[in-house]
Amino acid sequence: MYLMVGIDVGGTFTDIVCFDRRSRRFRVAKVPSFPGEQWKGIVSALDSLQVHGADVMRVAHGTTISTNALLELKGARTALVTTAGFRDVLEVGRTRRLLGGLFDMFFRRTPPLVPRDRRFEIDERITGSGEVLRPVNPAQVSSLAERILEKDVQAVAVCLINAHRNPANERALCEMLSRHLPGVPVVMSTEIVRERGEYERTSTCVLNAYLMPTMQRYLGALEDALVARGVHVPLSIMSSNGGAMSFDQAARFVVGTFLSGPVGGVIASMALGRQMGVEDFITFDMGGTSTDVALVHRGQPRLSFDNQVYAYPLRAPQLDIHTIGAGGGSIVRAREDGTLDVGPESAGAFPGPACYARGGTLPTISDANLVLGRLPADHAIASELRLSMPAAQSAFEGLRDKLGGAAVLPDTVKLASVAVEIAISKMAAAVREISVHRGFDPREFALIPYGGAGPLHAFLVATELGMRRVIVPPFPGHISALGQMCADYRRDFSVPWIGTLEATAVAQMRELSVELLAQGHAYLEAESVAAAQRSFSHSVDIRYAGQSFTLSIPWHEAEDQASDLAARFHQRHRETFGYASDESALEVTTLRLAATGDIEKPSLVFEETYAHFAQGARMPGSISREVFDGTEWRSASVIDRAACRTGDQFDGPAVIEDFGATTYLPPGWRATVHESKALVCEWQDSAE
Repeated sequence: MYLMVGIDVGGTFTDIVCFDRRSRRFRVAKVPSFPGEQWKGIVSALDSLQVHGADVMRVAHGTTISTNALLELKGARTALVTTAGFRDVLEVGRTRRLLGGLFDMFFRRTPPLVPRDRRFEIDERITGSGEVLRPVNPAQVSSLAERILEKDVQAVAVCLINAHRNPANERALCEMLSRHLPGVPVVMSTEIVRERGEYERTSTCVLNAYLMPTMQRYLGALEDALVARGVHVPLSIMSSNGGAMSFDQAARFVVGTFLSGPVGGVIASMALGRQMGVEDFITFDMGGTSTDVALVHRGQPRLSFDNQVYAYPLRAPQLDIHTIGAGGGSIVRAREDGTLDVGPESAGAFPGPACYARGGTLPTISDANLVLGRLPADHAIASELRLSMPAAQSAFEGLRDKLGGAAVLPDTVKLASVAVEIAISKMAAAVREISVHRGFDPREFALIPYGGAGPLHAFLVATELGMRRVIVPPFPGHISALGQMCADYRRDFSVPWIGTLEATAVAQMRELSVELLAQGHAYLEAESVAAAQRSFSHSVDIRYAGQSFTLSIPWHEAEDQASDLAARFHQRHRETFGYASDESALEVTTLRLAATGDIEKPSLVFEETYAHFAQGARMPGSISREVFDGTEWRSASVIDRAACRTGDQFDGPAVIEDFGATTYLPPGWRATVHESKALVCEWQDSAE
């Protein structure tokens, strides 16, 4: 067995990367996704590269199955069991609007995933200090199970008050319910998240239960399909925290997969950044349906523990990735007031943009780029797809008619250009969200674009933000799939602990860290990770006394004193919020542990791969075509990236064609081929 396989399932395309350990070369392909049947896209991707199951040593992939099921509200019929008196925690929440503006006169709160008639109470009680006041009554559980069965429930979430301090009652209740409800998944909140915050813990537990049957069906169908093709090796799924998890783990911890796909690109970008000596950058992943951006500072991505998926709070560790509905397939439409807008609706994979010639008639961002000359119409692109210029032009002519006809907008080219400008504005706002709004200046970071449409728009986004450096990675259309293979196994554990940060507190924290380490070792043992490949990192959630929010601070538990943690917290608070209060008391709320299992990764050397693709490639600068740059048509060099050699330089305007992605280099930018085969692009001062 010599093939490592990474697969990223997107809303429009499914990308596959295979690393051959014998030849040290990568093989890549891009095939249409199958909405509602994602596993078919994975099988199609494997077939497109003629991968033989007996040659595969590992398969890793990213999926949006849980996210799609939630957004479409196609999860399981779920029940919630909680402590008497807390039945409505899920609905009352924090009395805040999680979706909808404060001044929206027609605001309607999103209904909870579990309606009131499927929320049940049980008479038990744990005190705030963890003492068992009333244990679970087995007779009451038997009666409760009968009532649950009457509701034809497919999954049960169990979240008891103060269980984070002592999960004894919750564990006993789950064991009893599992015996009474054979075949029905029973989810214990403290196995998903053991932290304070009843509403957030309840919401997270319900999300996990609601999506568990869907994920289990998907994983079962995918595993069966792979086994049928002779693949009998470990299968893993990308986790939202930047690590990987086995199929068994993903089937139980479903809420850890919400950012499964986008995280892969960040992990691959970090590996490329280490190779190039670049520590501060912003990733820009634009596919057919959405755009995902993330910030990496000093070589590390930001991790968020308080998150939200659609209208539902999620207390689970995720990379701080911001997503907007702007992709190559985003539909350009006329509003009722006659103005233009882009997305979030997408043409998807089928029928896709009008230029795909699969029956789509609505104009999209991909159609706009084709009209502007930035995409090729004379040869096939990904998956042997040939774009239709007449179809794209017809789509924008139809939009022009809706906006008032030729008398108002005589030029469909300018209409397409404005559509791209609107999309650029939205994407630049997303970058500001994860940089300026977090206390960082984007001008001090490089922009790393990838995805099928990322390099096509990245330079325009960088220009709007004043960013002067863009790094286009090798095979940018497949970076997320590559990242699936670069991720180690990882699981995050936590334990609540409230106390003032002082010397005695650190001693108590070290005692609790032993419990966390035991959990970490147990997890890695279950994933068959050898002791020599295990590593652990601690962190502590700290806040100023009286604050309602915390910051997660790295903790070297064997050597750090209270003063070290305090100094680190003040610095992080100053970086994030612009001030620090050295006189205020500090409180610790949560201890955390990241347990990581190192796995074999592909060698990120692309020289042999590009040399293989260079056979028959056009020499740089051998052809050109007219490109509209926003103000006028210009002659742009069309460059086949496979033919580029280390040290080659070229200036914009240029169109660089790569497998699975196209880069548009506007006037004023210069690209240099790095030895890693990445394109290092700099804004030239003389162009100002």
